[in-house]
Amino acid sequence: MTEKEIISGRQSNLIKKDEINFLDLLVVFLNRKRLIIMFTMGAALLSLIISLLLPNMFIATARVLPPRPPKTGLFSAITQATGAIGGLLRNMEDSTTSELYVGILKSRSVADALIEKFGLKELYNMKYMTHVYKNLEKNSDFKISRDDGIISISVMDRDPRRAAEMANYYVEMLDKKNQKVNTSEGQRKREFLDKRLEKVKKDLIDAENALREFQEKYKLFSIEEQAKVAIEGAARIKSEIIITQTELEVLKQFGTVRQNEAIMLKAKIDELQDQLEGIEVGSAKNNIDTQKENEKNSNFYIPFKEIPELGLQLTRLMREAKIQEKVFEIITTEYEMAKIEEAKDVNTIQMLDNAVPPDKKSAPRRLTIVFLSTVSALLISVSYVFFIEFLNKIRKSDPAKFQIILNSVNFSRKKNQNIK
Repeated sequence: MTEKEIISGRQSNLIKKDEINFLDLLVVFLNRKRLIIMFTMGAALLSLIISLLLPNMFIATARVLPPRPPKTGLFSAITQATGAIGGLLRNMEDSTTSELYVGILKSRSVADALIEKFGLKELYNMKYMTHVYKNLEKNSDFKISRDDGIISISVMDRDPRRAAEMANYYVEMLDKKNQKVNTSEGQRKREFLDKRLEKVKKDLIDAENALREFQEKYKLFSIEEQAKVAIEGAARIKSEIIITQTELEVLKQFGTVRQNEAIMLKAKIDELQDQLEGIEVGSAKNNIDTQKENEKNSNFYIPFKEIPELGLQLTRLMREAKIQEKVFEIITTEYEMAKIEEAKDVNTIQMLDNAVPPDKKSAPRRLTIVFLSTVSALLISVSYVFFIEFLNKIRKSDPAKFQIILNSVNFSRKKNQNIK
């Protein structure tokens, strides 16, 4: 016998074996067809009766758009200046706001309001409030659109009109709760800004007083102009000194003839030198007339060596006063806006779609219930028939093995009874 013939013979044996197994299964199915058909038809009929007894349920949906709170202060400047990142921050805030509103809708206070208004405890015929809360939660659904943050509020109920009224009442309660939260936040913000405004006002007065005292002490009003005047004054005095020195040199040529004039010119040069020193370094000799002259000039001239330090101090004081003035303006604006927000009493929720009574039921899906019940019953009955046939075959072919299986089932049953 060739190898091909051997392979062909094995394949034919396998085919025959499969045909025998299939025929055996078909025989079993035909022998038990009445059981299978009765069980399947019974399940189908029962599921049909149950589905017809189930009440029709209707779903009404309202859609709302949470408002974007007005941006003020630093956060507004950041989001406007950062472009794409600012847009991302705004999207994150919108998402957070929608989640916050869904949290309000799921709150116990909102549930209590609906239960009281629509008499849900009596309607659901439940003794304990815990069960009423769970049933209301099961019949309510809140979804947030990822694209635009729109919140969909859906309520399922036997009465389509009541379902719409409950969905709309959810929106009404959300608006009331949000108004209350916003009013509390506005009041806290206004009180905080009120205290902050008082402090900023005091800081501004202190900065202005410090600048005024500094200017009065050093007679300093404009460092650039006064430095320019001091330079021009020093140049004028130096020119007078040079001219007087020249005149003195000319008088020396006459010897003692004009000695008195020479002494007067020498005194004048010394006086001019003192004035120049007073302008340059801010000091002078202990001459009464010179001191009086320097005090007179000090009203106009800034000593050169003091210009950098005084200029730095003046710049710092002016900058501090300017900063406090700007802060005062910002806080005042925020304070006025907070008072306006606190006084507002308008709707905070934008209704896109009111819930309307649906004209088509959403549940139960009777055809689906009957179909799935029928298919499940058919699979269960067929599995049961084949399992019984399998046990019968073992009982006939191997009674000892069948007894072991039977003992195992009995042992498990007794064990379960002992546990109970």
